[in-house]
Amino acid sequence: MNPSIDSKIPAPSPSSAPFSWAWISIPDHQGVVHVGGRIGAALGPAAAWRIFGRMSGRSPVRETLSGNHTAGPISEKIESNHREARAWVKRFQESHSRTVVVGGGHDLGFPHLQGVQDAIQTKLGRPARIGCINLDAHLDVRKPDPVITSGSPFYLALEAGVLRAEDFVEFGIQSHCNSRALWNFIEDRGVKVIPMNVLRAPGAATARFEDELKALSNRCDAIVVSLDLDCIEQASAPGVSAPQAEGFRPSDILEMVELSGKSDKVVSLGIFELNPLFDQDDRTARIAATAAWHFAESALIEGH
Repeated sequence: MNPSIDSKIPAPSPSSAPFSWAWISIPDHQGVVHVGGRIGAALGPAAAWRIFGRMSGRSPVRETLSGNHTAGPISEKIESNHREARAWVKRFQESHSRTVVVGGGHDLGFPHLQGVQDAIQTKLGRPARIGCINLDAHLDVRKPDPVITSGSPFYLALEAGVLRAEDFVEFGIQSHCNSRALWNFIEDRGVKVIPMNVLRAPGAATARFEDELKALSNRCDAIVVSLDLDCIEQASAPGVSAPQAEGFRPSDILEMVELSGKSDKVVSLGIFELNPLFDQDDRTARIAATAAWHFAESALIEGH
């Protein structure tokens, strides 16, 4: 299959450019359907891309972007959608300095991690140790019983050995929207959880995120930052599958993705659960597009 590339954005050859990045759209929300969430996240990639298309700046962010590569075909079979997403992430991660993966339901965080690991292992010629920071209100370690849901990505990643428990950080988790069974699973596995209630003070989220990023960088070959947009306060981001009254402010998110872009270990940013059907004045889509821009711009400035 050929990627869908927007011809309006210059597309230099990744092999000849010192820095290049790819936007990968995965318009699938079957995981949200399976969990009974608000339907519409399949429209998220197009909404974020539309806002991104209006952006310009001093840094050559657009000139180093190879385009919007849209995975497909997307079906009602979540397993085949995951296989497709994994292949697309691997393909573009291998040929670019960085990738931004835009969904879709957060279940796509699993094939996102798989595809990044596949690409890094190909580059290194050996097994790759992948770290992940999940910016989220939810733990997303729900068992796929009887089916995979948008709450399953990190259960799947831990069970498959894509992530080690010590290389996974749950960041911004809220106590009221995660069942006892999910907390028990996380505690049994020994996964680090940074709850929202310790990140409320101004600057606390960014400082703690930087600490966790440095720790993972010291022991992992590559890191994925997975941004579930429901970690942002509903007043700023109403257009998500499962909104929360409390959450990060947009400035917190932009500071964290800028830190991610500056790190040579963070090779990919995932942005999930954007639901334009419930957005207001493109608030949430604007955060998603701005996060993608700032991640790429920070990486570009650092020369990674």
